[in-house]
Amino acid sequence: APALPVPMAQQEITFPAFYFPVENIESFVNVHPLHDMSLQAFTLCFWTKAQHAGSQTVLSYSTQERDNEIVITVGTDVGLWIGGHFITFPLYHKEQDWLHYCMAWASESGMANLWLNGAAGKAKSIQKGYVSQAGGTLVLGKDRDTLLGTFSNGFAGWMTHAHYAPDSVPHPFNKRANLHRWDRGKEQNRT
Repeated sequence: APALPVPMAQQEITFPAFYFPVENIESFVNVHPLHDMSLQAFTLCFWTKAQHAGSQTVLSYSTQERDNEIVITVGTDVGLWIGGHFITFPLYHKEQDWLHYCMAWASESGMANLWLNGAAGKAKSIQKGYVSQAGGTLVLGKDRDTLLGTFSNGFAGWMTHAHYAPDSVPHPFNKRANLHRWDRGKEQNRT
């Protein structure tokens, strides 16, 4: 069952957000990008309020050939899959309050960068020279197993202001960064 924006009059927060309840492990959001996902770089930023436990999938992009084409997880650490390869970033923030994440990756250098609440973490190398495959399925809140058509590693909590740019933005907090918005039920371009 797709996760839907929750009426804010019933919530503590005052902005649109997706709620993924623990009780409904089948909650997810299908995203239909306006451009293909054959990427040599990307930046993804989002806010979450969730328990810091296990591995919870924020974004999953899978193709017929590869389940873990691009996957970003949060929980006890922050995980990144690119083209079937995996790295983790330690997460030292244990508060169960809103956290702002930005993940950037560039194929040319192979470097991935994580910012948490605006603070840059140590860059790590993954999949230098790789280009993600087009024609896949993009989902928020679940990891899609394309071969079996099933979902796993569900996100539980709140997610909002999910933005991405099809390039590696060196300073994702620059107000001129060309980020696309996904938190209103359809992709919107924000510049």
